[in-house]
Amino acid sequence: MGFAGKPLIAYIIHKLQNLGDECIVSIGKNDVADDYQHVLPSNVTVIQDTVDFQGPLAGFISALGKCISDSCLLATCDMPSIEPKLVQYLFRESANASGAVPRWRDGRLEPLHAVYDCNATRHAARQVIDEHTPSMVSLIDHMLRIRFVNVEDEIAPLDPTLNTFRNINTPRDLEKLEEDRLGEQSK
Repeated sequence: MGFAGKPLIAYIIHKLQNLGDECIVSIGKNDVADDYQHVLPSNVTVIQDTVDFQGPLAGFISALGKCISDSCLLATCDMPSIEPKLVQYLFRESANASGAVPRWRDGRLEPLHAVYDCNATRHAARQVIDEHTPSMVSLIDHMLRIRFVNVEDEIAPLDPTLNTFRNINTPRDLEKLEEDRLGEQSK
């Protein structure tokens, strides 16, 4: 799927590329790296999942194995409206913690748009794998000193529409997002 004339993943990387020192894209075991590498900048590392389960945690753990930075942003490829100023805020908020994870007032987490301390996350990931509880929530439960960032109070001022958390699951979702983007540009 594409957005703003680019594949979603390329759009997101272009939007965030100046916010960190490295960019790692984790793909499924059955995906072909060349299918991704030819649409991504040359400085992006594409790796295949290295763990024996599926889902976002599998990709995150695989990417952590290659990450050399102290902290990292986990961003999913189906949420293209992530705001760079929010990412910068999450990095700042994670400075004295093992991560900065957005949380809604009702307790729901947004672990796929969060910043994590790489070493603390690797340690928690080993525990999750050993306990056979492979989920992002389980990973966060095993981490000490997580800074939960309130979506309504802290993130909304940076992204009033909260489109950062707008998930694209269907072609219609993508069409609607493109319509909204074009509508904003015409104002």
